[in-house]
Amino acid sequence: MKSVVISLLASLTTTAVHAVSEIEETLTISNDYRAEINVDETSYIRGSVEGDKSLAFARIVDSQGRVVKTIIDEGLRDGEIFWLATTPGKYILEVVTQEKENQIKVVVEEKSLKSDQSVNPNESPISPKLIEVSKSLSAGIEDAEKLFWQQIALKGTPLIEPNHDGSAIVTFLWRGDEHNVRLFGAPYDGHVYLSRLKNSDIWHKSYQVPNGSRLSYRMAPNVPQLSGFEWIEQRRAVLATAQTDPLNIRPKFVAANDKFGDASTMEYGNVFSDQYTLELGSAQGQVESYQLASDILNNTRSVKVYLPHQKYQVAKDAPLLIVFDGDQYLSRVPTPTILDNLIAAKKIPPLRAIFINHPTSKLRGTELPPNSDFAEFMATELIPWVKQTFQIAPPANKTILTGSSYGGLASMYVAHQYPAIFGNVLSQSGSFWWAPSRLQKEWLTKQISQSPENSLKIYMNAGLFEQKPDRASIIDTNRKLYQVLQEKHYDVKFDELASGHDYYSWRVTIANGLDYLFQ
Repeated sequence: MKSVVISLLASLTTTAVHAVSEIEETLTISNDYRAEINVDETSYIRGSVEGDKSLAFARIVDSQGRVVKTIIDEGLRDGEIFWLATTPGKYILEVVTQEKENQIKVVVEEKSLKSDQSVNPNESPISPKLIEVSKSLSAGIEDAEKLFWQQIALKGTPLIEPNHDGSAIVTFLWRGDEHNVRLFGAPYDGHVYLSRLKNSDIWHKSYQVPNGSRLSYRMAPNVPQLSGFEWIEQRRAVLATAQTDPLNIRPKFVAANDKFGDASTMEYGNVFSDQYTLELGSAQGQVESYQLASDILNNTRSVKVYLPHQKYQVAKDAPLLIVFDGDQYLSRVPTPTILDNLIAAKKIPPLRAIFINHPTSKLRGTELPPNSDFAEFMATELIPWVKQTFQIAPPANKTILTGSSYGGLASMYVAHQYPAIFGNVLSQSGSFWWAPSRLQKEWLTKQISQSPENSLKIYMNAGLFEQKPDRASIIDTNRKLYQVLQEKHYDVKFDELASGHDYYSWRVTIANGLDYLFQ
C-alpha cells in the first residue's frame, strides 16, 4: 500500500487521483494550480515544478496553511522538491503564476526508503574535549554529558580548539537521538556523516584547519536513506533536511534564492576582512532590470545593470564588469554594496556592472560550461546590446568577466574565445575539472596550453577545502591551470584560501580580485 497519494486539482476544475510515483502533469494555468497530498507515514517526496514563464511561487502547505517547503520564490521559473514528510496528514502543493497562459510541468515522486535509516561511522574523536567527555562517560560519571553541553552553549558551535602551530581542531556537533546527521559544507569533505559518541546524544565530526579559515555550513539530521542504488539522488537527499546549526550563535549567512536555505558560519584566526561587504555609508549606486532575448540561444533572460551613484562621472569607456549567476551575486554576494565601497575607497574606478541570469536554473549547466553558442551570445548579442542601450564603449582591457564555480569556468572560456572583447578574468573556484565526457579531464586547461598566449589579465582563487571528489578537485585543477598560465607568461595572480566552495568566502574575495585587476 502506498504511503502517499496525490489528488491533482488543476486550476481547481479537474480532479484525478494517482500514486505519487506515477505523477507527471503538464498543463496551462492563468491563475493557480493546487494538488492535494495525503501522507500516511514518513515519506520522502521528490519532484519538480517548471513554468515556461515566471511564477509567483510554488510551495507545500499543511492543513493549517503553514508553509512546510518552499519550492520556487517570486520571479523564478523552476525549482525542485526535496521534502521529507514526517507528520501524517493532508498537504497542498500550490503553484501561482505571475503571467497568464503559463504552461507548467509538475512532477512528483515518492522515493522508497530503507527500513533502517541509521548511519553512524563510529569515528573515534580527535578533539581533546570530546576525548575527555568520552572517558568520563565510560567511567560512568554522572552529568558528564550535561556539563559538556552547558560548556558548548556558552561559546556555541563548532567547537574550536587551537593548536600550538596556529591551526585548530574544529569539531561540528549535533545533539539528539537521530538516525543520522550529515554535515553539508564540511572542510575537505564537502558532505560527510557525523559519528555518535557511545552512550550519549553527542554527534561529532572533527577537522584540522589552518589559521584564517572561513566557511558556511548546514546540518542535516535524519537524511532520507534510499533503498535503491541511486548515488546522485542519495547525495542530494541532504536537501530534504538541511538547516542552520541550532547550536551556532554566530550571525547566520542569509542566502536568498538559495535552495539550501540560510547557513551557519565559522571563522578562525586571521581571516580576510569582510569590510567591503558591509554598509559603510558609501554613496549608493542603483540596479535596474531588463529582459534580453537571444536569437542564437533562442531564449530570453533577466539582465540587471548596476550604475554608480550619480555623483561619479562615468565615461563612455569606463570599465564594465560582467557577472555570471547574476541574482546570486545580488543576494548571497552583495556586489552593489561592494562596488559602492570600493569606488568610494578609490580601490577601483567608477564602473558599470551587468548581472547575467539563466532563463531556468537547469540551463545553467548547459550555458556556463564551455559552450560556443553561449560565448557567441556574450560577444555578439550581449555586448552590442549593452553598448547600444547605454551608449557606452568599454574597451577590452577594461572589460571583466567574473563568476564562481561554473561561472569561473565560463569567464575563462569566453574570454579566451573573444580576448579582443573581454580582456580580464576574475575566476572564483572555477570548475576547471570539467570536460565534455568522463573520458577527458580538464578540457579548458588543455585548450589553453595548446593555444597561443593572448593579452588577458587574470585573477583566480580557490579554497584549500575544495579537495573532493578527487576527479573534480577544485583546488588541484586550479593549481594546474595557474601553472599553465604562468608557463605561458600570462599576467595572472592566484590566491589559495582556507575556505570551501562557498559564497560566504566569495563575497569577500571578489574585492581582492577587483583590486588586483585594477592595479
